[in-house]
Amino acid sequence: MDPQIAAWLLDPADSASSFPALMTKHGLALGLHLPPGKLSSVITSLSLLYSLMMNLHSSLLTRGLGELFSSLELSMVPVLAAMESHRIHVDKDALKRTSELLGERLKQLEQEAHQTAGQRFLVSSSVQLRQILFEKLRLQERCEGRKLPRTVLTQQQSTSESVLLQLQDLHPLPRIILEYRQVRKVKSTFVDGILSCMNKTSLFCTWNQTSTVSGRLSAKRPNFQALPRLPVRIARKPDVEGEAVEMVTVQPRSMFSPQVGWTFLAADFCQVELRLLAHLSSDPELLRVFQDPSADVFAMLASQWNGVPVAHVSPQHREQAKRVVYSVVYGAGRGRLSRILGLSAEQAALFMDSFSQTYKEVQRFIQRTVQQCQSQGYVLSLMGRQRILPHIQSPDCALRKQAERQAVNFVVQGSAADLCKMAMIRIHSQLSSSPGLTARLIAQIHDELLFEVEDSQLMDFAVLVKTTMESLQHVECLGIHLKVPLKVAVTSGKSWGVMSELRLPAAPLHPAP
Repeated sequence: MDPQIAAWLLDPADSASSFPALMTKHGLALGLHLPPGKLSSVITSLSLLYSLMMNLHSSLLTRGLGELFSSLELSMVPVLAAMESHRIHVDKDALKRTSELLGERLKQLEQEAHQTAGQRFLVSSSVQLRQILFEKLRLQERCEGRKLPRTVLTQQQSTSESVLLQLQDLHPLPRIILEYRQVRKVKSTFVDGILSCMNKTSLFCTWNQTSTVSGRLSAKRPNFQALPRLPVRIARKPDVEGEAVEMVTVQPRSMFSPQVGWTFLAADFCQVELRLLAHLSSDPELLRVFQDPSADVFAMLASQWNGVPVAHVSPQHREQAKRVVYSVVYGAGRGRLSRILGLSAEQAALFMDSFSQTYKEVQRFIQRTVQQCQSQGYVLSLMGRQRILPHIQSPDCALRKQAERQAVNFVVQGSAADLCKMAMIRIHSQLSSSPGLTARLIAQIHDELLFEVEDSQLMDFAVLVKTTMESLQHVECLGIHLKVPLKVAVTSGKSWGVMSELRLPAAPLHPAP
């Protein structure tokens, strides 16, 4: 029994990281004090730890979290231990070459920024950039009535990405700063960050079970979940003046490769949050869409909004539709959506209204979730995970609206986290009970699981993974019966950056026991 996990389930917004921290938070309420005499500190600590755990366990049972604690979260411990024990191979030389390339580009961008601004300044400094943009160039005066956001604490002009995007057509400097920040993040976080974690040609990742309020896992050294899925294109200026600018593609994921004779296999829950939304809202239109295994609701919406056949919907329009859907569900306003999509606020509002009109029960689900949270003070995920939201009744409108968004966000994302963890546990159990299977789970990227599989076992294991994950539509032991099927896409490759679809034979789905 793990008191840190127990305390986190009881209060996911406040994850104590050590025994002393847990004692500080729970000790006084428990009446735990050091006993008199000369007992050793070890025995005393164990006694206190036992009492603390018993009290936490009692609280879990009282709150209805006992089953989630024992069947899901405690079962995750050996899964994560196995993941952390697996070495992941990385191309160190390619990383070093990429780091040097990005370093050169950063120097070029610094020079361009200085020339464009007409003076030298620290490009990474928000204070100095603010002085250039708003005091020297006075770009805010050329925004034609648009009010630029200010910083929360000091109420100064913001130099955030959304502001720079609004200013980039008024002057070359904002565009240069945007590229500088992108290159700097890729270099520091995704290239140099991975290099710093490496031991010769490989690394081990650390997985944290109790660091998010939604129940999702997080990773560090390196943060696998932050590595961009799509390659980043960087402009490289030629050494000889007059030659064309070279576009260099940087894909940090391509630096990761399996050992010889093995292949990466990725299994991804498709549109899992939207499928959960269909189940939770019981919206007839959404339910109908997902009864067709080949349906792509984002492509269908993009088809309606842009007046083109589904087959002709571009990836950009599909991504636009996806952003609209999740903006409605998670409470992003039309202003934020317009900045994300680069549209006018009126266009963004039209898209949001179109979705709400098509799927009316979704809006009712959002209202129902907020009302339930207001009446009971917390919300529940599919498997009973809880989040208390003390500001749901706050007289402060900003705090209350934030709590309302968090309530809906938690119900959907927390349920997706539950499903993904259950999939990891089921597959780990099958691997442990099958000596012939040598596959290893090496990473979890939100709704996607990444395995390293022997080439000779690839197809059989892929079928096992896909069948196991899709069977979670029905989990009898937890009383879960989703109204929509789960769909899992399986890809494979000799590099994590180059994965292709793996076509599998159709397998009959049986409800999980």
